[in-house]
Amino acid sequence: MRLHHASDILLATCICISTVQGLRLLSSTTLGQDSSTVNRLNGESFQQDATVTFNNYQYAVFWTADVANTSIRQASVSRRSLKPVSSWETFKLTDYNQTEDDGHDVISLGISQGDGTLHIGFDQHDNPLNYRSSQKNVATHPQNVNWSSSIFGPTLDHLPGLESLDKSVYFINITYPRFLNIPSATKGEGADLLLELRVGRSGLGDDWLYRYVPNEGWKQIGRYLEGVNNNAYINGLDFDSRGVLHTTWTYRDYVNDTGQDVAVEAGPNGPENNHDMDYSYSPDAGYTWYNNWNQQIANTSAQVPIVPVSAGITVFSIPKYGGILNQEAQTIDSEGRVHVLNRENTTGIEQWYHYWRSTTTDWTRTPLPLPADLPSANNITGTPTVIGKRGKLVAALGTLYAILPSNAPNSTALSIIGSTAVGQFRDWRVLWEASEGCVAEPLFDRYRLLYDGVLSLFLVNGSAVQVVDFDF
Repeated sequence: MRLHHASDILLATCICISTVQGLRLLSSTTLGQDSSTVNRLNGESFQQDATVTFNNYQYAVFWTADVANTSIRQASVSRRSLKPVSSWETFKLTDYNQTEDDGHDVISLGISQGDGTLHIGFDQHDNPLNYRSSQKNVATHPQNVNWSSSIFGPTLDHLPGLESLDKSVYFINITYPRFLNIPSATKGEGADLLLELRVGRSGLGDDWLYRYVPNEGWKQIGRYLEGVNNNAYINGLDFDSRGVLHTTWTYRDYVNDTGQDVAVEAGPNGPENNHDMDYSYSPDAGYTWYNNWNQQIANTSAQVPIVPVSAGITVFSIPKYGGILNQEAQTIDSEGRVHVLNRENTTGIEQWYHYWRSTTTDWTRTPLPLPADLPSANNITGTPTVIGKRGKLVAALGTLYAILPSNAPNSTALSIIGSTAVGQFRDWRVLWEASEGCVAEPLFDRYRLLYDGVLSLFLVNGSAVQVVDFDF
């Protein structure tokens, strides 16, 4: 498949895009107005997920401002039929007001394919759990559902099924809720949905896993990453085609910040204290964990988590002040190769880097080519900064796609570049570019890719939240 750069065109939806051979625009639709905040509440790299496809329907979650008071945000939940294609239906959950202008406080969505319940975690930055779920069969029998806020239960500060757990220990100081469907190939003990949470704070935190069993409730898997005067920031959680769970992360060391205001940003516990690129995998949906050399290093059932000194977890040593950012991107391709996108300044300039694990478990680390070797209208690979907008990786049809938002000052440009296994993922080419229209971090619907092969991007263009669909 040959793809080449084409000229930009302007959509009525205010996103400038270019259509290229092999990457064809299908549609661009607006979910609603973006929230009026200084810090992004829609479109953050750790939002897993903002869009989810299941059973011929696509679902989306996002914050919108209250009509009467824009300093208050409320969760909007949308759906649309994909076969036949319909317009978005949207309702607001008006019984919960989000008031903190804090970019951590995103909404993440998960769907149980077993009992059709929708699950959301939201408004989380070192505070008690905010969780709610829908009635059963909402997603399994969508044609029978009156799409309104009445389908959701109340906001809870615990997970149903785990009422016996001490909330002051397990469900306090929560950040970064992530959901992930458990594939049938995995030994999930009847569960079909994972939830990952950080308990603690920047520089001092642990990561916990829970599994949802349809028609029963949540069960605890346990703490799988324990911070020791630091915390792990994962790039993502992904299952491969064999049902093995993979994660990669960087550590952030703790700096005493007593008496400083760290409510919104990390303060002295910022990305300058990030270091290393680490990796582990689990063959049983999070109970036991192994390093790259297939040595068991953790067992959550025995309360033995991964710790910073666990054997063999660091695949690339990157020093503090080395420019690596937290929570950028990872994906798994159809052959089981693990791909990570992050950035470093270890050569003297900040560059995006691609780290990947081969089918023979060897790791490779290469910088994305600079503009002199990969010219683009957006000068895209020359723009990354240590705290700039983070990108995403997508693997499809033998190609690895890097979705890169410009980090240049005041730029809202977006580019997609691609490389192949045949070229050892060094043959990067610019495939698609937008000169404007991406003010937040781009997200994509991982389940839509599996459903019908469509690349469905979740983008914020400065005023509206949009879903832009392409096929390959």
